[in-house]
Amino acid sequence: MQSRRIKILFGSAIGLYMALVCFNNIFDYGSNFQFVSMVSGMEDIFSKDRNGWRSLHSHIAHHLLYIFIILWEITTAVLIISGVLRMVKTLKSDTDTFNHSKNSLAMGIAMGILLWFVFFIVIGGEWFLMWQSKNWNGQTNAFFLTISFLLFLIYLNQTDL
Repeated sequence: MQSRRIKILFGSAIGLYMALVCFNNIFDYGSNFQFVSMVSGMEDIFSKDRNGWRSLHSHIAHHLLYIFIILWEITTAVLIISGVLRMVKTLKSDTDTFNHSKNSLAMGIAMGILLWFVFFIVIGGEWFLMWQSKNWNGQTNAFFLTISFLLFLIYLNQTDL
């Protein structure tokens, strides 16, 4: 039973984190949009002469990319929070019922891993060469979040008896 409670607490913490990410990206749209715009525009990378052809200069494209990220984050948060609520409802249920209730949380965490790894490390870091930026390099944070989410997903997927 304690393992179940720990999974619910960890899921709640990740759900709170994702809810705050969504809140900040919606209510502080401008500053977070600036990050997406600067990274995808490759504004301050040192190899812009050779690699600048990859950059996006359209503000419409920047907004669409940022809105896509926000929608992905909202979907992630909803899956995580609904998964936690399902787990709370089935806390005292049999093993199969409780293990089945973890599916939504697991999918939400997987979407979080994909968000941080694919969008920020792969696309931002390698396609838009974010690692070359002194001011707009979010790879360390993205790596930290990827690993944190992955470790919890591994723990979550342990069968509860």
